[in-house]
Amino acid sequence: MAANVNLPQSMNLQEVKNQFPEAVGEIETLERLGFASRSGNWIDTLDFEKAQTACWLVGRVGDERDADALIRTLSGQRRELWMQAATSLSLIATEKHLKSLLSILSTSSDPIQRNSVVYAISFLSNYQGNQEVISTLTEVAANIAEAPFVRAQALEGIGNKLSHELPENLYQPAVNVIIQGLDDTEAEVRFWSCFAAGALEIKETLPKLQLLA
Repeated sequence: MAANVNLPQSMNLQEVKNQFPEAVGEIETLERLGFASRSGNWIDTLDFEKAQTACWLVGRVGDERDADALIRTLSGQRRELWMQAATSLSLIATEKHLKSLLSILSTSSDPIQRNSVVYAISFLSNYQGNQEVISTLTEVAANIAEAPFVRAQALEGIGNKLSHELPENLYQPAVNVIIQGLDDTEAEVRFWSCFAAGALEIKETLPKLQLLA
């Protein structure tokens, strides 16, 4: 795809430069390397530092086609870019990309890749209370075969996304996972269970929270 070189995009880039003055030099380097006419595999042509900045930048000014490219990055072999791609996807992903993220999660066995995907779906801008997201995060947090940092990330996501308006069959299992996490052997899991319990003001966790405190 070729991004249109037009005034709105220029304004977006300028706004990013204004907001992040420390990144102006790196952004201008990417402009010289063809940011405005970037294709779907443009990020793949860049070295690590420039690719990481590019992943970050398209999260601020990108569109659905940039999200397509970030999905390819997240499902690809450049492990050092996975988390930045996930972070930017959380800002610009659409329903189509949510399906792609869940697909990566269903097939990947790499804890770093899984953690990146869980991060992305935990912070998707337009999916507060999304039932598929909550169900997935609950499943990940409950799975003791997952790496502790992946389960911890899922618990943070539950604390961020869970809504009292959800059906009981989704809400209560998520609450149960939080409560169970307070007794986990891994400190990281206990910490994010505490976070989720506090964020959601789950009254039944108070005795355990007082004990932990």
